[in-house]
Amino acid sequence: MPYGPRWHVAVGGPDAAEAGRWLAASSLADPAGEALGTLIEHEYHGSGHRTAHAAALTVMAVYAGRVTAAAVLHWALTDRVPDLSAGNVLVRPHAHGIAGVRVREARFAAARPGEESVAVLRRTVLEEHLLPVADALHRRTRAGLRQLRGGIAHGCAVALCAFDGGSDGGFGDLDGAHDGRLDLLERRWERFVAGAPGGLAALGETARVRRVSDGRERLVYLRRTCCLFHTSAEAVRCASCCLTDRGERLRAYARKR
Repeated sequence: MPYGPRWHVAVGGPDAAEAGRWLAASSLADPAGEALGTLIEHEYHGSGHRTAHAAALTVMAVYAGRVTAAAVLHWALTDRVPDLSAGNVLVRPHAHGIAGVRVREARFAAARPGEESVAVLRRTVLEEHLLPVADALHRRTRAGLRQLRGGIAHGCAVALCAFDGGSDGGFGDLDGAHDGRLDLLERRWERFVAGAPGGLAALGETARVRRVSDGRERLVYLRRTCCLFHTSAEAVRCASCCLTDRGERLRAYARKR
């Protein structure tokens, strides 16, 4: 999956000296578990959050935008789903976010009889990974479930919106035109969320803006939920924050390089 550092996923277990720094993603679905507590604590102290539930909301958005993003993007570009279900994933937490992602085995997720690729993606990434983590964060910190799921939607959308692979993205079977690639990613996002569990389709929207710097269009995501990151010591709003006027968000995205 040669898409750049944002989507980098290592293969195999870590070295023995590093093993203690990695968490099994499957353990994060336990609301009382040590692994989930470790993830929250890193974000709580790293960003200077004032409450555990605010830290949990930030954790969810950052986690979805890093850990399973490669599967969402790879599916969008190739119609194949790398197996990033929780049982195949290890994560290494960072002061703010995820420092590393590993898969135990490099493989594509197996489809069930009659299951389309988009359904495989929803099942392995959402039903078997992100939604259980959101439920666990909700039960542990009382963070709002709708807001947590908004973080999932945001993270999955960022997997597509942040992609800019040059003239053809390195894939010979794709339309080489930049606008053609945006059309593809936009269509794939709509297909993914149309039947997604957790009501993700209602929690935000994609839009297009033209960059002031070079006149090229880019795909952006506008949230309808808030992760409360602005209440941390960082004291800044996310670019997609629903607390900012829609037009202002679009103008800010257009100015961003």
